Amino acid sequence: MRGFLALLFVFIGLTAPAAAHERSRSISNWQEIAGDMAGEFLLDARQATLLLATLPPETSLEDAFRLRLVDGIQVRRGGGLCSLAAPPVVRLLPDGRLQGRGAWACDLRTGPVEIDIQVYSPVSPNHVHFLQAQMELGERQEFVLTRGNTLARINATGEALSLPRRLGRYVSLGVTHILGGPDHLAFLSALLLVVATRRQILTATLGFTLGHSATLALAFLGWISPPGAAIEALIGFSILFVAGESAFQSARPDRRTVILVSAGLLAIGLVNSLLGGAVPITVWLGLVIFTGSYLAWLEAGGDVRRTIPAFSAGFGLIHGVGFAGILLELDLPRDDRVAALFGFNLGVELGQLIFVAMAGLLVVLVRQILPDRILAYGRLAAIAALSAAGGYWFLVRAWS
Repeated sequence: MRGFLALLFVFIGLTAPAAAHERSRSISNWQEIAGDMAGEFLLDARQATLLLATLPPETSLEDAFRLRLVDGIQVRRGGGLCSLAAPPVVRLLPDGRLQGRGAWACDLRTGPVEIDIQVYSPVSPNHVHFLQAQMELGERQEFVLTRGNTLARINATGEALSLPRRLGRYVSLGVTHILGGPDHLAFLSALLLVVATRRQILTATLGFTLGHSATLALAFLGWISPPGAAIEALIGFSILFVAGESAFQSARPDRRTVILVSAGLLAIGLVNSLLGGAVPITVWLGLVIFTGSYLAWLEAGGDVRRTIPAFSAGFGLIHGVGFAGILLELDLPRDDRVAALFGFNLGVELGQLIFVAMAGLLVVLVRQILPDRILAYGRLAAIAALSAAGGYWFLVRAWS
């Protein structure tokens, strides 16, 4: 109970204004002008640095982005190809985003418009692009594009999409988001290493679902606003912690381990705070209390599996804010917020169930093929890999 309360203290300590969830995403706003199409494209400059990988060393970030806008956007109207009227104008905004503006002239001035956006998705498998279009007639239309679905088909009259189609787009976004997020999948993998029975899998999954559903809604509605960089770091910590938790099923920590881990975490936290890291000092103190209390409980004879529902729900609170980050950046119209929240959360659940089902099936097949000794070594290798990944994400993001 002390450990769980300390975990809640960690979350409550995140009181700074929200920052962007570190996901690969971009936004474009399109407008019909006398039958032609004008577009504004926004991309975080830090993400745009990946565009330099295949270009000469002297290429500037603005030039790289301009080249991708020329090569990565195709506009059609009424079946005919629209041409870029002039090279896109690119500038760096004060908020750290690159802004690109361009106009596409269409020979056919009527009919539906198709815009294919492949500016950034080729260099990022989990990239999400949010496209908004305002035609001269009708309402604004929104499209959520991913690497496997880069085409937006815009109705010429601006007819709004039906509720089922809007829901479907956000469900697809939720599925893509979790299945394309290695940190969330790593956490689920670490949970599966701890559980042993179907009931434990159910309680772990249910706890994680309840936790992240609550904070997804609260963060999206603006009722809570933890700092995004700290949330990203704590997602890494959750992976490291649960992977380490699975290791303690066979070997309990001794008092020396409890002291060393707690003191080491406190020292890292003090250095991080003094150097202006992303994680507030109150959160570091909460992590020290949480980790020390839990390890002391294990030393005294506590059972790892008894903590599964509580800790999966507690860490789910942190992951839920991470899930909300992508919706917060999309500038959704007010009448679409309920559909977005419900559909996206449903998509996250479906993606989670797909991953757990596939992982469970793989475990069953492997157990039938490999001997117990090889399975034991494989489990240790998985614990080591997940601990390393979680520790890396935790420390790197804490200093971002």
